[in-house]
Amino acid sequence: MDKTYDIRKIGGDKIALLGLFVVSLLIARMIVVSKSAILLSEPITLTDTGLSVSMPQGNGWKSDKQWRDYENGSSFLISRFALGSRNPSAEAHCRYIKATETTDLQSLFEQKALDVQGEIVKVDQIYKDTLTFDWALIENRKISLIFIFGTAKLPLNRRLDIEVKQIMNDPEMAERVFKQVVENLKFEENHLLVNGDAHGIITTFPERAEYTLRTNKMLQ
Repeated sequence: MDKTYDIRKIGGDKIALLGLFVVSLLIARMIVVSKSAILLSEPITLTDTGLSVSMPQGNGWKSDKQWRDYENGSSFLISRFALGSRNPSAEAHCRYIKATETTDLQSLFEQKALDVQGEIVKVDQIYKDTLTFDWALIENRKISLIFIFGTAKLPLNRRLDIEVKQIMNDPEMAERVFKQVVENLKFEENHLLVNGDAHGIITTFPERAEYTLRTNKMLQ
C-alpha cells in the first residue's frame, strides 16, 4: 500500500511540474507578445492636407508626435525604437511630398535599394480606402538590415512615402510596423484641390494656397 501511494505521489508530482512548466511557457509567451506588440500614437494631423497618421509609440518606440517641415515643401514624421539602448535599432518615417517628378516604381525601388546597399526581395501592394501603396522589402544581409519602402500617389502629383528600417533579430517587425501605419492612416481628399479650376488658381497664386485650403473657398 505504501509503495502504491508513493508511486501515485511521484506521478502526481510529475504531472504538477509539467502543468507548471506549460503555464510558465504560456506566461513567457504572453510577455514576449506584449513587449513586441506595435502600439500606435493618436492620429497626427497634417494641417490643410486631409491627412493624419498614427506612428509607433510605446513598448520601446518614441515619436515626436508632430509633423516637421522638410526640404522642397514636404513634411515628415519619425518614430524610433531604442529599447535598452541609446542607438535606435529601428526607425519609421512618414513623408508627405507636395509635388514630385513622375518616377516609375521600379526605378524608385531600385534607387532605395542602392541607398542602403541592399537587394529587393519582395514587391507587393496594400490598399487603404482610396490609396494604393506599392511597397518593396529590401535587405542588406551584411549588416542584417531590413528596409521597407512604400509609396502612394495623392491627387495633384503629391505623394505619401512610408519607410521602416530595422536592424534586429525579428525579421517580421518591420513589415508589421509598416502595415499597421498604413492601415491606421486617414486621408480625405480636399474637393477644392481636386477641382481643375482650383488647381489652376493655386498654381497661379501659390502664396495664397494655404488660405484657399483653410477656407475651402475659391479665390476671387
